[in-house]
Amino acid sequence: MLREDVEFRRAFTVSQKPYRAKLDQNESPYDLPEDVKTHLLEKVKEVAWNRYPQPLTYHKVKERFAEEIGVPPERLALTFGGDQTILSAFLVAGGPGRKALVFEPTYPMFAHYARATGTPLDVVVLGEDYNPSPEHFLKKDYKLINFISPNNPTGNLMDVSVIRAALETGALVFVDEAYYPFAGVSVWDGLKDYPNLMVGRSLSKSMLAGMRMGYVLSSPQVISAVEHMNFAPYNLTHVHLVLFSEYGVVKPHLRRGAETVVKERERLFGFLSEMGLSPFPSRANFILFKTERHKELYTFLVDRGVRIRDVSSLPGLSNHLRITVGLPEENDLFMECVGEFLGK
Repeated sequence: MLREDVEFRRAFTVSQKPYRAKLDQNESPYDLPEDVKTHLLEKVKEVAWNRYPQPLTYHKVKERFAEEIGVPPERLALTFGGDQTILSAFLVAGGPGRKALVFEPTYPMFAHYARATGTPLDVVVLGEDYNPSPEHFLKKDYKLINFISPNNPTGNLMDVSVIRAALETGALVFVDEAYYPFAGVSVWDGLKDYPNLMVGRSLSKSMLAGMRMGYVLSSPQVISAVEHMNFAPYNLTHVHLVLFSEYGVVKPHLRRGAETVVKERERLFGFLSEMGLSPFPSRANFILFKTERHKELYTFLVDRGVRIRDVSSLPGLSNHLRITVGLPEENDLFMECVGEFLGK
């Protein structure tokens, strides 16, 4: 009774071991202040929970959120997390007979949604040197070309000239900018006049992982298609709409949290370099690094309550680990344990 073209495996999981420092899921180490949460909860209480979100409410909320982020509302769609932005790209441009392209190693949801939508997918494995080139897609009939900037787990930004070359092919070009708050730059700024550019962003990485909020930036034509396929506003809850509507209250806290994470990221990068662990420059809230003793180090850290991510199973990353930037005291604990492991 189940599809034969899908290998059904255990769902995406992370370590469940007890921890003193949780540095494995690219979340923000900071939460919203209690008074802000209280304000937001009061707003949620004002909504009739027995009623569905209405289209008029959705569009009013979208207008308020669009004003906060500085884009026209007709070029914005609100989504249930960043993952739904990726799924939306496959829903509007993929499907049987419509080939897509993705570069590895990267976030596994791209390949997952290709399978789910029956989209033929070409995968180019780049390994730790994650730098896509036009030679990978020119003179090929792709309907959907995917980039991630900064990429997870390598942390580097994409070359804008490569993305522009992809746009010139006429394919829908999806750029995942889930880590935009830490990068400080966006392809949207220079390429938004291309009608086939679709940018997906998430609010999960900067402080709202538990709320599952994302949004799409694109041309009105693509936005209309995305909202149609997601059946907006029924892809969202009243909680989502309240949080999007009150983004002006939340935004300063997200910004301050991201600024602190960037400072800590540079401190961690310096430490990893000093320890000889070959970190990769990152514009996200995590750092990829490598060591021939990756399995030993990973086990050593997890056993001491420091949860990081073993990414060695990803294509081209056979001896790599990834650490999410945490609170200063969590980062201190990580550095202390690494120093102990290396005898330094």
